[in-house]
Amino acid sequence: MKCPKCGVEIARFDLSPNCKKCGVHIMYYTQDEDLRRDAKKTELEFTTARIFVAKLKAAFIQGKAVILRFVFLLLGICSLLLPVFNVKLSFPWWEYEISVGALGIYNMFTDSIWTMLGAFSDIGVGKLLFIITLVTLLLLVVTALCLVGCFGAWILSFINIRKTSKIAVGFAVPAILSGIGSTVLSFIAVNLSGAIEFVSVKPYFGGVLTVLIMAAFIAANAAIINNPPEIPVKEADRKRLEIKEKLKKGEITLDELPLPIVEEEEKPEAPKEKKRGKKK
Repeated sequence: MKCPKCGVEIARFDLSPNCKKCGVHIMYYTQDEDLRRDAKKTELEFTTARIFVAKLKAAFIQGKAVILRFVFLLLGICSLLLPVFNVKLSFPWWEYEISVGALGIYNMFTDSIWTMLGAFSDIGVGKLLFIITLVTLLLLVVTALCLVGCFGAWILSFINIRKTSKIAVGFAVPAILSGIGSTVLSFIAVNLSGAIEFVSVKPYFGGVLTVLIMAAFIAANAAIINNPPEIPVKEADRKRLEIKEKLKKGEITLDELPLPIVEEEEKPEAPKEKKRGKKK
């Protein structure tokens, strides 16, 4: 270690705060310079933070289409809770009911769905109704996975709102196709239930509602793709970003920069109107 002023070599175990040759305080001699350097670093880092916050605002709360996109996504997730149709088995000694919706997906992993298969094992039309029920539940699983993909694209929209909107549309299209498929199967199930005496199928509108909401979700994303919200960045911050890139490439050093690095242009304040008092 050397003295910052005179350059004399300081012994490793010399704990004196002052240089023995020139007497300068080693710790505080470069304090002003260090503070100036820290102030420059802070100015550049705050620019990065301000731009990141601006990206978050543009991605999540800036503009009607951006807000509507989140509302439709939330409604699409909630629409899965509504069943597509309801199957009820009514025997003199036993009754069983299954809701074909997001809440009924749990029955695929329990013995309930296989109980229904056992009840239909000796009836040809009943087996077909069971297959329709199982396929509808699988389509609901596909819809749920697509909505998870849409939600992930929405979370990452601050990175690039236009690209993530295209990804969200790519997930929403198969969700709509799955919703249409489950709705068609619900009508087939209602018609088949008329041929079985102890089976009744009640249609609901969960699939239709999911299709309509996801279509609106696609429309909101299309509006964002065609006219993405602009990220409000000040001209001074743009200059700071350019300087930061030059620092990373080693084209300039921190000591060469002035303080402040970029001076903000102050907007002139509008003159305040004087209140006129009543004349006595």
